[in-house]
Amino acid sequence: MENSTISIQDFHKYINAFLTISNDLLDEWKLNTIDQNIENNKFLTKKQVVLLRNPADPDLQIIATFEYHLVYNISYAVPVLCFNIWRQDGSRITLEEYWNYNKNLHDYNMHDTLTQMDHPVLNKPIFTLHPCKTYEILKEFLKTSKNPVISWLSVVSQFVHLDLLEEYLKSC
Repeated sequence: MENSTISIQDFHKYINAFLTISNDLLDEWKLNTIDQNIENNKFLTKKQVVLLRNPADPDLQIIATFEYHLVYNISYAVPVLCFNIWRQDGSRITLEEYWNYNKNLHDYNMHDTLTQMDHPVLNKPIFTLHPCKTYEILKEFLKTSKNPVISWLSVVSQFVHLDLLEEYLKSC
């Protein structure tokens, strides 16, 4: 069987390289480190404001703040992209509401693609692109990319309104 996973040590190496690029670009990704006594203790975060339009009714729109987390999932041994979304008044947007504003995911089964689960490091509920989908995409990049985390993120970011600058791909 072909290996489609990465070690946590490689994940840390890849996110450190990602963070270096982010710092050079002033792209505002931040490294978060919690308890040094646990292995899965690092992840990246970034906040971004996005105008969401409802594909069924373009007049329905909201300004939303996304907080993205690029984190390692030990159970699947892959990176995962997690996020929370808030309206301008500070109230959270539900998974179902976001689904209605996301035309990029409408060809997929919502709960197989995007789910709410516990954050792999913080153990708090957060929206997550399902790790089994990560596994499927990542296997192609493990063969060819110098940084498979960035390569994978370049594919999935468009589905969840994350702007990923082209300069990141130059490191792959």
